[in-house]
Amino acid sequence: MALVLYDESLEVFTTNPMRSFHDGYLGTPHEQIFYIRNHDPAYYYTDITIAPEMIGGYNDAGEFGTSGWGIKLMYGKRRPTEAEWDLVRSSDGIEIPDIGTTEAADTFAQHPVWVRIYCPGGELAQIRENMQLRIRYYVRSVGA
Repeated sequence: MALVLYDESLEVFTTNPMRSFHDGYLGTPHEQIFYIRNHDPAYYYTDITIAPEMIGGYNDAGEFGTSGWGIKLMYGKRRPTEAEWDLVRSSDGIEIPDIGTTEAADTFAQHPVWVRIYCPGGELAQIRENMQLRIRYYVRSVGA
């Protein structure tokens, strides 16, 4: 009884923590999409929120903080444009639509979420593994 995460190839997401790859010299974003899906026809999910969390010894204060690093989330199938990313505050969580209703569980829809991790210029090339996603939701029984 839980939501399942899929990567961009619609394979079950197994990388933990999420990885991002950065050149660092010029400062670049790393963008990737993942999907959330319900597998259990007995349950549906409401009030779903997703927020980035830092783990380990890192403290990425966001684009307007002290580190220059930033993490943004956005819901949608299409890759967001630069103008759309500019409207999102770094480190903010997002809400996604309910998955299913009291009448029926939705076990078919794959809800797309984009993640953008921004690396400031002047950094060493690196793979970052200091981020995880916190997903919160309410589990409800279909028909109850």
